[in-house]
Amino acid sequence: MQAETQSIVVISKDPAVSTLVASVAQFRPGTGVQKCAAALCDINGTALQLAEDNDLVIFRAEGNAEQDAAAVRGMLQRTGGAKRILALADAAMPFADLRRLMDAGVCDVLPDTVSADELSAAIRKCLDQPGQPDPRAGTGAERSREGMVIPVAQSCGGAGATMLAVNLADCLTRRRGLRRKEAEFRVALVDLDLQFGAVGSFLDLPPNRCLYELASEGFVPDRVFAEQSLTEAAPGLRVLAAPAEIAPLHALKPEQVQALISHLRLQFDFVVIDLPRALAEWLTPVLEAAERLLMVTGSSVPAICQARRLLDFYGEASMSLQTDIVISRERKPLIAPSHHKEAARLLQKPFRYWLPDDASAAAAAVDHGVPLSAAARRSGLAKAVRGMAQDLIKARNARAGAAQPAQGKAV
Repeated sequence: MQAETQSIVVISKDPAVSTLVASVAQFRPGTGVQKCAAALCDINGTALQLAEDNDLVIFRAEGNAEQDAAAVRGMLQRTGGAKRILALADAAMPFADLRRLMDAGVCDVLPDTVSADELSAAIRKCLDQPGQPDPRAGTGAERSREGMVIPVAQSCGGAGATMLAVNLADCLTRRRGLRRKEAEFRVALVDLDLQFGAVGSFLDLPPNRCLYELASEGFVPDRVFAEQSLTEAAPGLRVLAAPAEIAPLHALKPEQVQALISHLRLQFDFVVIDLPRALAEWLTPVLEAAERLLMVTGSSVPAICQARRLLDFYGEASMSLQTDIVISRERKPLIAPSHHKEAARLLQKPFRYWLPDDASAAAAAVDHGVPLSAAARRSGLAKAVRGMAQDLIKARNARAGAAQPAQGKAV
């Protein structure tokens, strides 16, 4: 059972860090904050005592990751691994230093520019989970949480798959509150179109070299790489954009993509993936992890035929894959015409969603580099995407509700 009172100690020379933690902790009744104006690696035995006396240790990495990692290992050894530790670090900290901290046993490493909402979520995850997990296996909350993976595919160029992926990911955050700054869900948006990905352009984000580094260097991404590769686009929404450099699609390996998705599933409630039109071997782990695939297509004969071919390929890669058909640039008719019925029969799936042709709303969003929720919130296109997001949120919540009884029986 969770204790009625909990305590946090903040170890940092920067008073702004302590102030931020205190401002977040005040919304948790019974949570006290102790401040230690020093660097972790400089206080030695004091750090061990602080770890024993508090439920959560938050420290700012002051530049010597090896010494900080040694101090973390010492605190965990002193407390038998029963304490939780969060680190704040410069956003430019090298991956090697981040790995040292994670390997030492830090629950999470957050940028020192972290927002109050993100810090609150990290503190809540640490204080509300029972016990300290093995850092090499991921946190207990992570092991019990599996984000919903939603790939978005298209049957033909210009179908609107990227537009849907971007705006669906934005809607899935379900932001609320004043100026819509409070996100209920954490969403990762990944552009796996290595050669012609445009997700970054839709959100006015710069190209991201991380996927190019994966393809060119061949290493399998770890948890830290997956987390640090993402760029914050909005509260609750982080994006892995395509690189500016063009890399062969086959340069990515299935084990790399599988590891990347596995890490993201543990960190986010939803993982939306914009797929390329081309087929590659590494699509298999994407489809195997997918809980729902959205096939964006027109209702013309060529588009439906291409959709059928892609569905056959996807079905061979993952027999249990659930696919929803999204008809682009058409409103749902009151009475289905004969060619719609024939197309649905060919696909062996009903037309589940419809995206109306709203060129002005789409252009307003793209030209300003913002989602539809900011550029044309009341448009029919935005409403259609929101409805789709609501269905997916309901599906996720239903799955989580079904899993709770089984988790409750666990000892």
